[in-house]
Amino acid sequence: MWSLVDVSVLEHSVFQCPDCMGTVIASRGFIVCSDCGRVISREYVAPTYQMGEEFGQNLPEASVFGSLGNRMHIVDGLGSYIGYHKDRFFRDASGQSLPSNMQKKFKRLKEIYSARIRIGKNEAKYRALRTLNHVSKLLMLNEQVRDRTAYLYKKMLAEVPDKVTNNILLMAVCLLTAVREFGESAPVTLDEIATVFEKCGHRVNVRTIVRRALELRAVTGQVPQIRRPEDYIPRVISMLMNSQRVMAKIRSRGWAPSEYENFLKDKLQDVLQLIPASRRGGRNPFIFTVSAAYASDRLVAVEHGRKSVLTQKLTAQATEVAEYSIRDHYSMIKSVIEKAGCIPVRA
Repeated sequence: MWSLVDVSVLEHSVFQCPDCMGTVIASRGFIVCSDCGRVISREYVAPTYQMGEEFGQNLPEASVFGSLGNRMHIVDGLGSYIGYHKDRFFRDASGQSLPSNMQKKFKRLKEIYSARIRIGKNEAKYRALRTLNHVSKLLMLNEQVRDRTAYLYKKMLAEVPDKVTNNILLMAVCLLTAVREFGESAPVTLDEIATVFEKCGHRVNVRTIVRRALELRAVTGQVPQIRRPEDYIPRVISMLMNSQRVMAKIRSRGWAPSEYENFLKDKLQDVLQLIPASRRGGRNPFIFTVSAAYASDRLVAVEHGRKSVLTQKLTAQATEVAEYSIRDHYSMIKSVIEKAGCIPVRA
C-alpha cells in the first residue's frame, strides 16, 4: 500500500531516507528507513485506491478503507439503517410492501434510532462533519476531496485526541491538506476556505489555519503541500471563458472561442515554465497565474497578428483579483519573457 510522507522527504525522494538515502518503508503505521531506522513520519493512506485485481507490482493494493455501509463523511451508528436513510415506507426482503401494522412498527423503531442515539458522545465530530458537507457544497468540491478530508480528520482525531481543542479548525486544516493533495482537481485557495467557514458561522481565518497546521505537523508529520501556479491553470481559463465581456471581446477580435482558449492555455503553460521558482518568490500562486494569463494573451495576440483580448481591468473583473496585483506581477513576468528572447509583450 502506498503511503504519503512528509514534504521534506518528497524534496529528496519518496523512496529514500533524507539522512542516509536508504530505502523508505511503511511499518506499523509509520514511515521508517530500513537502513538507519529513522522514523520519518506517520503513515497516511493515499487519496486513491484500486478496486479489483492488481495488474502490476507498482499499483496500490486492492483494499477498501471502511466496512460496507460505513460512510466516511458522516457519523454512522453501529449496524444498519432500517430501510434507506430517509425511508418512511418499508418492504420485506422480496420487495413486497409490509402490512399497515408492520409499517407502523418499523416507523416507530426507525424514529427511536434517531440521530441523537446514533451520535452518542460524538456530537462534536458530527457537527464538524456536517460543516464539512456544507462547505464542500459551497466550494463545489467533488466527493473524493470531501471523503479524503473526512479521512484525514478522523485519522488525526484518533492519533492526537488530547491535542484537539477546536474540531472545526482541525477540519479546515484537513480540508486544506486534501485540496492541496488533489492539485488542479481542487483549485481552491486558502482564503476561500477561510471565507466559507466564516460564512458558515465559524471563527476561522487564514492565520489560525496556518498556525494550527504547523502545530499539527510536529505531532502527525502531515503538512499541506505548497500550491504551484500550474494547479490553477484550468480554473483561471474557466473563469475567463465564463465571463460574458471576455467572450464578447474574443468574438470581436475574430477568434473562435475554443480556438482562443486552446492558444491561451498552451501559451500560459509555456509562460509558467519559463519563470523559475526563484523569481516567483512568495507571490500568491493564484494571482500569479492570473497575471501570467494576462501576459499570455498579449503573446498570443502578437504571434497571430491580432489585437489582444484581455485588459488588466477586464482580467481583474473576470477573476476577482485586484487590478494593482495583476499590474505588479505582470511587470516581473514581462521582464523575464523579454530577457528569455521571446516575442516582446506589448504594454
